[in-house]
Amino acid sequence: MSAAEATLKCVIALSDKRHLCRIVEDALRARIAGEGMMRLAEDAIIVHVANEPGEIRDWVRTALEEGESVLVVEFERWSGYGRGIDSRWLMSRGH
Repeated sequence: MSAAEATLKCVIALSDKRHLCRIVEDALRARIAGEGMMRLAEDAIIVHVANEPGEIRDWVRTALEEGESVLVVEFERWSGYGRGIDSRWLMSRGH
């Protein structure tokens, strides 16, 4: 982990062959302690860590098979609406 401040990142994994949500969650949970992550949707997880997007991509990439993909996006500005978005969790992490 770098000395940088933690920021929010969205990790999205896609596969035509299998559901990746548990696989990606396990790969991230092995590196991210406590409440540093939250599942956003079946294919997307939000993490709050200081690691660079490329490093997070590599953590997940090791769990993927040929033809599967992962995208990690870092962001600090966001807007959400509805019960499906845990705004309290997000707001306590950099909003």
